Amino acid sequence: MKILVLRGGALGDLILTLPVLSEIRKCYPDAELLLLGRFPQALLAAPEYVDRVERLDAPDLLPLFGGGPLPEIVRNRFDGFDLAISYLSDPDAVISRRLVAAGVKRVIAASSKMRPGVHAVFQLAEVLGLLGSSLYDPVPKLSVGPKPPRSAKLGFHVGSGSPKKNWPIEHWVELTRLLDGFFCEFLLIGGEADDEAVRDFRARCEIECLRPLLNASLADLCQALNGCVLFLGHDSGVTHLAAALGIPTVALFGPSDATVWAPLGKHVRVVRTPDALMKSIPVKGVEAACRHWASNAPSAQILRQLSL
Repeated sequence: MKILVLRGGALGDLILTLPVLSEIRKCYPDAELLLLGRFPQALLAAPEYVDRVERLDAPDLLPLFGGGPLPEIVRNRFDGFDLAISYLSDPDAVISRRLVAAGVKRVIAASSKMRPGVHAVFQLAEVLGLLGSSLYDPVPKLSVGPKPPRSAKLGFHVGSGSPKKNWPIEHWVELTRLLDGFFCEFLLIGGEADDEAVRDFRARCEIECLRPLLNASLADLCQALNGCVLFLGHDSGVTHLAAALGIPTVALFGPSDATVWAPLGKHVRVVRTPDALMKSIPVKGVEAACRHWASNAPSAQILRQLSL
């Protein structure tokens, strides 16, 4: 059996789809699973969840999303697939029809828009009911590369996909000052979209044990996160990545719906603003959450040794 999954979106979207891929793998253990997704995040799914990963935006796949006759190269690519599950926006069912025309025997079009009130993982998993299955474990899990020894290091990300989801920089500066000495290193994570926030933080930061990790590859980011005793971030793909790696995580949520988008797991603590404004999340409350969560983590002996 050959199964195709089409999944667009950013890093967090891919991670939230992992429990569905895991269940599909269990339902069809002998099937060949191909994921068409965005790079580099789609690569995280192989080989644990899928056998192969290919680019959703590959030039030879463009005819799949438009009109006109399907080229032979597209027909050859999908002919022989028994099932396709598409999480792509397809209001007119163009993609679904063209997948069938290319030779896919059955196409399930899953919703790409999330409803309020139900976590995204459970909404993404609704397709499993059409396969006679259900979701067993909703917590996304990743095991990427060898895990380095964890140190008393706090990983934190001052950015996100939107300034409205960011905690004020002055709050970050105050928090790191309060936690200085509790952690031996502060790993500042930033991507290209975070340049202004990172620059502002570094200009005001007073601690000496700051190590920036900027514009790192996904592999390097995973390795760095694996060495942290705690991660702190906003509603972002990096926060979902840290949680999926099993790092004790404190996630700060403001305007976005934590009921739908928060990372899942017993190792995750979600701190919500009372009024949808990130500035309303108190520094002292986040400090207490960080100290408590890190002190109760499996690797908490690192912090106890540091305090001796």
